[in-house]
Amino acid sequence: MSFKELDIFFKLCEETNLSNIAKKQNMTQAAISISLNSLEKKLGEKLFDRIGRKLILNERGRLFKEKAYTPFLDLIHAKESFFSDKLQGNLKIAASKTFNSINLSQCIYKFISKHNIHITKHSINTKEILDSILDSSIDIGFVESDFNEANIIKEKVADDSLIIVSSNKELTKKEYFIDQLYKYNWLLREKGSATREVFLSKVKYQDELNITMEVSNFEEIKNILLENKETITCISKLAVKKELEEKSLFEIKIKNLKFDRELFMVYHKNKYKSKLFLEFTKYIKKCFFNN
Repeated sequence: MSFKELDIFFKLCEETNLSNIAKKQNMTQAAISISLNSLEKKLGEKLFDRIGRKLILNERGRLFKEKAYTPFLDLIHAKESFFSDKLQGNLKIAASKTFNSINLSQCIYKFISKHNIHITKHSINTKEILDSILDSSIDIGFVESDFNEANIIKEKVADDSLIIVSSNKELTKKEYFIDQLYKYNWLLREKGSATREVFLSKVKYQDELNITMEVSNFEEIKNILLENKETITCISKLAVKKELEEKSLFEIKIKNLKFDRELFMVYHKNKYKSKLFLEFTKYIKKCFFNN
């Protein structure tokens, strides 16, 4: 049953003269009749008795009116609400753990608090995010690794760099070649992590690197670093901004090696760009650029 068919049905319940309804709806009487006949055909029964030029609601019509009126009012309300506020809706989002460590959730919550929307956010690694964009199980993703995929649009939201970090202040007294630090206990992200892949793609002789633990959570990595001065890691500078300012963690300077990268917001090239989608993506970019 279409909204138009139901709308005409309820108007006919109040106005028995077909020509009057046609004038009010700016429709022909034939169009009104076609709509009513279509509804009755779908229900398999006549809803009105045809008495002369009048349509009189019959016993089955009265029952249908009783059953359908409240859902019809709800549908009208939903339609009016939908058109009056284009920012209503549900967004499905996934972010890499790097984004989780740089207050993406806070930005999202501030947006939610201003609008009548719902956002579901998952934390998965970059590969899983890209797969989820391709199969449309999420609307928007946030990743920290560059990639080439024809069906995915990527928009830069921030610059970032990976740095070598430890709680051992003694290591800040000079610069090192990266292999001079291989003897320390290295904490690395899990396989599939863009942070891990960027780091390992830049270093040589990886078999000599003393990887003692693989940890998926940034907060766990930072906690281990803070409690164990013999540990060391490669991590997003944005993720340890607070600890660097508080001087609880320290950046170790590396000779002839940089780990610069960009952070991206990604979505499918065929994604419908609703007003909610456009306003949210605009807000997120502004949120990061202001930081």
